Amino acid sequence: MFKPLPFPNHHRVNDPLWQRLWVTYSDVITMLRSDGITTDVEMGGGEFNITAELPNGCELLIRASSESGAEALPLDRDELGAWQVMHLCAEGAERHLVYDSARGDQAANGTDVLALMAVVLPHVKAEQDAAHSGVDTFPPRAANHWRLALGLDCAEAEPSTKADGPELPANVMTLLAEYGIEAEAGVDTGTYRIAFDLPDDTYLLCYPLDIDADGVPAAWEVTRQHHHQPGHMQNVVPVDGEPCLFDTVRAHLTSALSNAFRR
Repeated sequence: MFKPLPFPNHHRVNDPLWQRLWVTYSDVITMLRSDGITTDVEMGGGEFNITAELPNGCELLIRASSESGAEALPLDRDELGAWQVMHLCAEGAERHLVYDSARGDQAANGTDVLALMAVVLPHVKAEQDAAHSGVDTFPPRAANHWRLALGLDCAEAEPSTKADGPELPANVMTLLAEYGIEAEAGVDTGTYRIAFDLPDDTYLLCYPLDIDADGVPAAWEVTRQHHHQPGHMQNVVPVDGEPCLFDTVRAHLTSALSNAFRR
């Protein structure tokens, strides 16, 4: 039986400031914890950070980007300009930058949480795989818990009839099948696309881009929309093909599972 991660057990949980930070950044914290990652809010010397434990004793430090102001997470979420993620193993030890949405190619992401998770979750998975060969970032027991909690069918999805065009990569199809999600291909305003529902009344539209002579897309455009709020959407354009598509779909699925489970 799936056992959810225990709530942090330390004296700070009774601190109103800690509680305020936990609630303010609950979307990030919930996504990490739903993925089996021990997560906490760290307060020291006026610095507020989110910490995510890694299986080798290291941790990820999620904070505000120094390029957009102070590194400490602000109490007012509206004051957050960009995210920064550092990988560190011990005090005084060498640390390296994992993500900074105020610099370079990542600057367009700003405070977007899904873009943050699309980098953080695969990074944690790589650390887990290195520490425990063959362990998925979505452990089977967690997957079963989500299916039961959300009323999803545990059986694999039946293959759907697809229109002519590229198919989703096998790793994406396997991920969707694990949660009983069926993908449907078709044509939307003259453009080929593959669509599938997520468990929180949203859905993803995946458009293959730059298809080569073998019919393999070099990139995908992913749009997430609400069934009941058609004007509310988010576009993500992965530029490096299958690996980025898998990470993007997985981040959106994690978000949707978290949203649905909180209802």
